[in-house]
Formats: sequence, structure tokens, C-alpha cells
Amino acid sequence: MPSPTPGRTTPGRHLRRRLGLLTAGAAIGALLLSACSNAGDTASGGAGGADPDATITIGSLNEPTTLNTVKGGNTGHAQVLLRNVVEGLTVLTDDGKVEPLLAKSWDVSPEGTTYTFHLQPGVTFSDGTPLKAADVVATLKRVTSDESTSARKKDLSIMKTIEAPDDSTVKIGLSQRSQSFLFYLTTTGAAVTKAGAGNPETTVVGTGPYTVGGWKQGDSITLTRNDKYWGTAPKNKEVVYRFFKDTTAENNALLAGQLDLVTQVTSPDVLAQFENRPEFTVVEGTSTTKELFNFNDAVAPFNNVDVRKAIRQATDRKALLNAVWAERGQILGSMVPPTDPWFEDLTSIDDHNVESAKALLAKAGYANGLTFTVDYVPSDSINIVAQGLKSQLAQAGITINLNPIDDATWTDKVYKNHNFQATIMTHVNQRDLIWYGDPDFYWQYDNPQVQQWVKQSETAATEAEQTELLKKAARQISEDAASDWLFLDPAIKVASSAVSGYQKNLTTDSFYVAPISKQR
Repeated sequence: MPSPTPGRTTPGRHLRRRLGLLTAGAAIGALLLSACSNAGDTASGGAGGADPDATITIGSLNEPTTLNTVKGGNTGHAQVLLRNVVEGLTVLTDDGKVEPLLAKSWDVSPEGTTYTFHLQPGVTFSDGTPLKAADVVATLKRVTSDESTSARKKDLSIMKTIEAPDDSTVKIGLSQRSQSFLFYLTTTGAAVTKAGAGNPETTVVGTGPYTVGGWKQGDSITLTRNDKYWGTAPKNKEVVYRFFKDTTAENNALLAGQLDLVTQVTSPDVLAQFENRPEFTVVEGTSTTKELFNFNDAVAPFNNVDVRKAIRQATDRKALLNAVWAERGQILGSMVPPTDPWFEDLTSIDDHNVESAKALLAKAGYANGLTFTVDYVPSDSINIVAQGLKSQLAQAGITINLNPIDDATWTDKVYKNHNFQATIMTHVNQRDLIWYGDPDFYWQYDNPQVQQWVKQSETAATEAEQTELLKKAARQISEDAASDWLFLDPAIKVASSAVSGYQKNLTTDSFYVAPISKQR
């Protein structure tokens, strides 16, 4: 089961950032993009006359805190390194599928516990050293070592044996069958790096299409085209990530022509500056960033399913979405975004119905109303959601007391100690439905049938069986109103019309830059 790393927003901004693990510091559970992006995966800007030696300058609100692949501190770590500088055996495409990358192919034993990976031929590290199976073995042992704080460390610990029968073969024995294993291998910590290349906090040598040309901490990171790259050469020579503390400065830099694009627009309010201007392109895709209104299901009154269902029915999700994103994004009916394999539209379950919500409250013994406290870490968007929920739930006789708190307090009070009634939180991870199979997770939802389905899904004989089991789990948690899933954030990018080939969606934390081209 993936390590619990819910994301959250930063005060004053609406960006993707993961909650740190309870062990040593924060870590990224980020996932890779496809090595072979297609027209559906990337956005189009200008066409024709592309400069193969262009410099692409990208604005981001997420600067890495380290280049150490097993100690990534925030989203920027994977955004810059993953798929660009370092690569794994497998890759997660922008539409949510796991595909081969450094592994050309693999064989799985009949019992599903032994994977034999056959490496791509002719792969070298950026310093020209040939990639060997021993390098992969060393990387996978490192991600599960005491040194590692990778968000997938626990998941990848199912690797019982990791061997290199020859230079082009990696053989891995698992402690049990795992349908998620290939997915876990797409994480940053499982991306292959050359051992002994220097201080891992500031130096990383990988097999990707770029090398780290320089890091001016607090300002920028430059990626330089790797002319020894084994795959398709990048369509640009250099990529500069410029880091900003706030969206205003980032937007001003884009307007001034100092940036070619930004990784993510954080509010629809800024779009008016760029829309209907031929020198800019605005593109909307999908994401895995889910806004949730969570209950502590183990304490009264939230241990009563009728109370939880009443709150869901009193919530106008579409109105909340429009208040934050102005007709962009989509409402959710469970913990599954469309890019997860087990997605099913469940938005009709407990749809907005104030009168039904009142009846459910009366049935639960709260005919005269209900009052509880909501803890949350404030940001521009979360403040809008909080005030919207307060107003909407009041129509059904529910009073909520809003209690804004800081990151550290939320982590201690809500996440660690479960000392809360309700909370608003952003979750960014892919395939995180399975947290509802863990009764010790912070919302403390405890349904033995869901736990059984989640457990069975991981050891299922086929992907199809896994998908069907998790569809059942998704429907059950929705019918149980385990949480109030509000909406899925859109992925909005603004770019100069001179650039094209950038990814449209925001379904992973990696920002794959090799396909980006720029007109002369």
C-alpha cells in the first residue's frame, strides 16, 4: 500500500505540494511521464521553423530542496529531475498508464512474484558510462535503504531479492504478488542514478535526455541537452527552470517575455491577462489534484453514515468548483480521477439535495441541527471552499466553525493524532483510493469489506481483476460517504505561442521537457 502522502496547498497559492512523511522529512511520491508522448499528451503552440538549439525558460513555484533522488523534499524535485535527468525501468504516461522505459520488456513468473527485466540496449549515463544491470540493482537497494526517505520506500520493500544475472538483465523477487509493483517503479527514488558521482545532494548523473548544467539556489536550475542520450533527442538545447515565490512575480515575468511558459496556473483570475492575446496560448488539461472535505469517521457524529451522507447532500460541489475555478475542473463522486484505471463516474451518489440532507439529519437524531469544527490550512482556494461550505451547510441546519491552522499544527493534530472533527485537504497522488483500506489513516474510515477488496486488489492475478475490485471499493466508499469529495483541479498552463510540445495534463509531478520546441 502506498505510503500516505496527501498533498496540501501553500498559503496564498494553489499549488501541488505533498505532505511530508512522518519519518525523516518530506519526500516525493511523484511519478513519471511517458517516454513517447503523443498528440493527446502535449499541447500545441506555434508550428514550423523550430530552433533545435533553443533555450526554453519555464516558470515554477516549486524549487527542489535537494538533487538526492531518494530524499526529494518537494514537488519541484521530481518536476525537474524525473524523466528529464533520471529515468526508471517503467514510466507513467500522462494518461495514467504504466509503460516500459529503461526496461525494454519484462517477464513475470506464473505465481507473479518474480520479475525479470530486460534492459534497453545501448543506454549510457550522461558521462558516457554504459548502463549495466548492476546500476539498477544498486539504485533499487538504495531506495529501500536506511538512507532513503522516499515516499515509495515502504511499497518497494516488497522486493525480497534484487539480482543482476548479466549486464542486461535485472531479476527481482517479491515477498508477495503485487499488481502495483510496476507502478511503484515509476517513482523518483526508483529512477536509476550512477553511484559515486559526487555529493548526492547537489550532483546527479542519470540516463535521461538532460544533465544538470547548474543550480543557482533560490533562483534557477539549468538543464543541458545530453548529446549521449540513448533515446530520441530533445527538441531544444537547454531548459531553464526559474523559481518564483509568488504567482504575481511569475506572471509578470511571463508578460515581460522572460518566460516561455509556466508549469501551472494557480488561479483563473490571472488568465484575463493572457486570454485573447495572440502571443500567448492558454491550455487546460486534467490533473490528479483532489480537493476533499474529510470527516473523522471514528468519532461522533461522523461515525453515523446518515450524518456523512447528509453533509455530502448539503454540499453543492459544482458551485464550489465554479467559485474556485470559474467553469474549469470537474466535480468528483469518489477518490478516483479519470486517469486512474478504476475510474467510474459516481457523481450521482449523494448529489446536492438540501431537503434530503435535512431528512437524513433528522433520522440520525439531529433534527434541530448539528455543529462541528473544521480545521484547515488556509490558502486562497481553500478559504473560498471553507466559506462556501459554511454557507451551503447552513441551509441544511449544519453549523461549522472554521479553524484555520498552520502546516505543523495540521500535521500534528489531524494527520498524526487524529484529534479533529473535519478538515479540508488537497490530495495530489495518483491511485490513492487504497488509503480507504487503511483504518489507521487520518480519516479513520473502517470498512472491513473495503479493506478486503483493497488487499485482494494488490495480490490479484490480473490487472483486470485489480481494476474490478477497486471499482467496488470506490463505489462502496462513496455509498458510505467516507469523505465529501469536492472537485478535481484543472491543469492550466499559459505559454508563449512560439513554443509547443509541452504536456497538457498534470497527472504526475514530473514536467517532461524534451518534446518542447520553440520557433526561431
